[in-house]
Amino acid sequence: MKIPYKQLMLLVFLYLTTVFFAGCVDTSVNPIPSSIDYSSQMKVVNLATGAGSASLTLNGQNLGSVPFGEEFPNAQAGFLTIPSGSKTLVAAFDNGRSKSFRFSATTEYKFRVFLVGDAADTTGPSVVIVNQRYIWQTKDSENGQKLFPADTAWVSVFNGSPDITINSITIGTNANEFDAPLGLGQSSAYLKNSAGNFTVEITYNDTETLSFSYDFSARSRYTIALYDVSANLKYAVLVDD
Repeated sequence: MKIPYKQLMLLVFLYLTTVFFAGCVDTSVNPIPSSIDYSSQMKVVNLATGAGSASLTLNGQNLGSVPFGEEFPNAQAGFLTIPSGSKTLVAAFDNGRSKSFRFSATTEYKFRVFLVGDAADTTGPSVVIVNQRYIWQTKDSENGQKLFPADTAWVSVFNGSPDITINSITIGTNANEFDAPLGLGQSSAYLKNSAGNFTVEITYNDTETLSFSYDFSARSRYTIALYDVSANLKYAVLVDD
């Protein structure tokens, strides 16, 4: 069967166009990856009352041990970089209790996993995830400039004690009363403060106070965690950035 002239010209045009674009493909560029490996950064803080140290595994990989009132990796080390996504954290405590916790590591976020609660409870300790910032919001990056202004320290408060509520925090003369008291596992927003050495006073259970001095560095962020029972209340200043 004879192909009409116009259809024949169209077929020739389409063929030449296909050959032209095929010849224009730049084979020197890197191929598009089939998947992107997203990462997150984390630390684990052991504030589980009465449970002692905790041996940690994450998705079956041994991490190490974290004493009561401390964090893993420790204060001198940076945050642990892990793939984002679903995680299973197992904490084996000195008191013989072992618990498994499932959570999701938020993509591109820096966060802490707090082990909280009273080990004497039948349900045992639980976990609280506190996200801090995107991992690319670093001090010297354009994206992190607003988080790290000069001469400024940001402070958050976390309640890891099973029998207190936190009412307020005063750093130097900067007083911050919370709209609602912070219960177990709750944290405040970051509060803006001047850098320098100040007396910190935290009011809890309406009338009780805990006070200490601390030298806050400029362009830094901190979490003050209260833990243990009220009769033996302790604190830890965790350096976030």
